[in-house]
Amino acid sequence: MFSKNDDLREAVTRYEKMLLEHETIFFDSYQYEDIILYYLEYAKYAKAKQALEVALSQYPTASALRLLQVEILIYEDNLQQAGEILDDILREEPYNAEIHVQRANLYSKKNDHIKAIELLKYAASLSEELSDIHSLIAMEYMYMEEYALAKKYFKKCLAKDPEDYFSLQQLLHCFDFLKEDEQAIAFLTAFLDENPYCEVAWHSLGKQYMVQNNLQEALRAFDFAIISDDTFTGAYFEKGKVLELLKDYKQAIENYKITLSLDDPSSFAYLRIGICYEKLGESAMAEQYYFKAVHEDPQSSKAWLALVDYYVRENDYTKAEKYVSKVLLNEGDNPSFLRRCAEVYAHVGRREDAIQIYTQAIDLGDYSVEIRNELSDLLLQEKAYERALMLSLSTLHLYPQEVSAYYRIGIAYHMLGEKEKEYTYLGTALKQGGEWLAYFEKKYPEVFSFCPLVKEIVKNTDKH
Repeated sequence: MFSKNDDLREAVTRYEKMLLEHETIFFDSYQYEDIILYYLEYAKYAKAKQALEVALSQYPTASALRLLQVEILIYEDNLQQAGEILDDILREEPYNAEIHVQRANLYSKKNDHIKAIELLKYAASLSEELSDIHSLIAMEYMYMEEYALAKKYFKKCLAKDPEDYFSLQQLLHCFDFLKEDEQAIAFLTAFLDENPYCEVAWHSLGKQYMVQNNLQEALRAFDFAIISDDTFTGAYFEKGKVLELLKDYKQAIENYKITLSLDDPSSFAYLRIGICYEKLGESAMAEQYYFKAVHEDPQSSKAWLALVDYYVRENDYTKAEKYVSKVLLNEGDNPSFLRRCAEVYAHVGRREDAIQIYTQAIDLGDYSVEIRNELSDLLLQEKAYERALMLSLSTLHLYPQEVSAYYRIGIAYHMLGEKEKEYTYLGTALKQGGEWLAYFEKKYPEVFSFCPLVKEIVKNTDKH
């Protein structure tokens, strides 16, 4: 096998030159194996298949190459051919652990995880390289949602190799699925006693403390992660998030800015910095960083929405309206985003657009009373009385205690000329929610100034 990455790159270069110039260059079978693995690692499957074809033409019986052929066939769901090749190799090398690993992979593809685990355990009995096999067993248990058993094998991987960060992250997922937050913290604490400079473990411990809202311990853990590796971007970022929650916005900004100096610019980091500046009352700086966020990632709906929300808070709805389309472009199926965009359109008088977007949000599953009331008000303003009535009636059905719905239904009946129903619903509204009268009287004076029933009820209320 190659001892250095440079040797591998040199071999790949020689191999590609051979193909390009139609030369014949000698490679050992293990060199072909490394070249194929190189292509697979970088997801260059077409090149891996081509290299495998060349290799097998020279070494048709090399089991390592044939096992790579099986791996590719399984990836392509060509399970029958993969099985036939495995059976052929197995007859020649019944005690080759890698054959049983690939057989397990085949059964896993068929969703027969129990058989896959059985084969992997047998492979483990034939091999000294147990960590990889234990990791595969753990993943099979995860596919079966047997998280307690998966934990057991991921722990074995970490006992063998404390820097196996894949197993560490998967183990923490198991704790999460089992809702074992305390056990996760206990495990990480014990792990760090043995591996005190493991920045990934400190980072994970900090995130566990954040889940428990133990912000001071989370801050301490992220500090230790940074001490262990002062170029660990993720630790600075998570520390910034904790500092935000602690309302230490200046220090949060400093940590977010460090991430920008250590790694490529991040739209999310710019966004968080903008939010912090806004919290500090530095409006111009906030606006500047919101624009940096959308410039860095024009597809970031969160960044565009933050910019829209910023202008709404600044009471500049004209500018907010300008960027609503950017939010809708990427989040046309997000009810929460749609509602906020509809609010902007309603505020600038684009009622038809607002109605369309509110309706879309409801169709996508936003059944909140607020969005239904906002849409009902717009429909009444647009004289779509039948639609407003039907929506308000369904709101009252979903939310029987929503007194304001009685007002909207009564107003719709008034506009439709159905006086008896108008009196019924407005009477209930005034008796159950008199505090809403001023609000609706201001919006619909033509209803409340001339309705005899309203005058009578208000008159009687004033007497008491």
